[in-house]
Amino acid sequence: MIIAIGGGEVYNHETYAIDQFIVASSNIDNPNLLFIPTASGDAQSYVEVISDLYTSLGCTVDSLLLCEGTTTSEEAKSKIEKADIIYVGGGNTEYMMDVWREYSVDRYLLDAYQDNKVLSGLSAGSICWFVAGHSDSEFVAEEENPTFKWVKGLGIIPYLHCPHYDEESRKDFEDLYIGQTTDAIAIENQVAIVWQDGEMRVIKANPEKNAYRLSWSENGLVKERLT
Repeated sequence: MIIAIGGGEVYNHETYAIDQFIVASSNIDNPNLLFIPTASGDAQSYVEVISDLYTSLGCTVDSLLLCEGTTTSEEAKSKIEKADIIYVGGGNTEYMMDVWREYSVDRYLLDAYQDNKVLSGLSAGSICWFVAGHSDSEFVAEEENPTFKWVKGLGIIPYLHCPHYDEESRKDFEDLYIGQTTDAIAIENQVAIVWQDGEMRVIKANPEKNAYRLSWSENGLVKERLT
């Protein structure tokens, strides 16, 4: 199962109902949750927010820290194998995927999916499960003249993806989507899609927010609200 969250401020409990769902989906008392904060550069404040939240929800929380180069690939593999739930944080998607490939974390997460672990994440941690996502990595990295770009994910969910779809900065997603032949899933903040056994459904922490499937027809863009 994959629970991909479009966005929301975790420390303000904006995704709390989704966080509860993530824990319940493990069907385990006191599940082991592994937080992977690579996209944020392993920001300690982010680690503390997730640890405090998921500890309060009954999890034993560990973190996989890769950015300082002190963790080996084998240590990363061991942590992923021990986890019942994996939660991937937001930030710079392109940087995250590059680091994961260096440590083979991309392969270990594909194995985790085959092992039926609960996989989840927000923003960059949502993009990573899709074929590719609408990424603000150049903005996060403070590059000169940044633009939104496609960043390749793990490809488990066979769609393109746009998180934060209700934010002003994502209004150009439909322009970037022009010419693409793969359908896209656009998710607003405080909303998640649940991918299980090839089927997709929507859960919400805010009933007024939505998720959409985008595709092209001979008449132009088709946008369908998901339920």
